[in-house]
Amino acid sequence: MTQDNNELPRVRGPPPGVTGPPDHVKKPQIYEIFPSSKPESHAGESTEGQKSTPEPTIKDGIQSIKSDDFFNVHKIPCARQGLMTGIASGAAVGMGRYFVGGTVPKATNWAFGVFFLGSIIQWEYCRAQRANERIAVARIVEVMDKKQAEKKAQAEEAARLKWEADKARQDAATKKSWYKIW
Repeated sequence: MTQDNNELPRVRGPPPGVTGPPDHVKKPQIYEIFPSSKPESHAGESTEGQKSTPEPTIKDGIQSIKSDDFFNVHKIPCARQGLMTGIASGAAVGMGRYFVGGTVPKATNWAFGVFFLGSIIQWEYCRAQRANERIAVARIVEVMDKKQAEKKAQAEEAARLKWEADKARQDAATKKSWYKIW
C-alpha cells in the first residue's frame, strides 16, 4: 500500500472488521491514507526499525506560535473562566497586600503570582469538569442505546407472539370438524 509522494491520499472506509457505523452515528468517519514523506529512505531509523523523530526544542515551540493564537484565546475551552478567576483573585490579593503595608512592587508580585496560580488552578478544574461531563454523556448515550435495543427486542417479541396467536386462531378456525356444518 505504498503511494508516490505526488499522489493524493486515497479514501477508504472504516477499519477492517467493522461492518458499519453504530446506530447513533449519522455520518460515518472517512479515513484517509496519507503518503509518507520518504518511503524509500531508511535514514533516521532506530534499531527496532521505527523511525525516530527528533526531540522538539524551545525554538520549535516558539516558532509554532502564530499571531492568530493571541486573537483566538476566547475560543479555547475554559480559558475565559480561568483568566477571569485569575484576574479577580490577583487584583484582590494585590490590593490586600498593598493595603496591609506592602510596597507597590511587592504587591504587584503577589498579584501576578496569585493571578498565574489562580488561572492555572481554575483552568485545570474546568477541564476536569468537562472531562467528567464527557464521560457522563458517553455513558448516557450508551445506556440509551441499550434501552432502545431492549425496547426494539421487546416490540419484536410482542409482534412475534401476536403473530403466533393470530396464526393459531386462524388454524383453529380452519380446522373445523367435518361433521359440523356451522
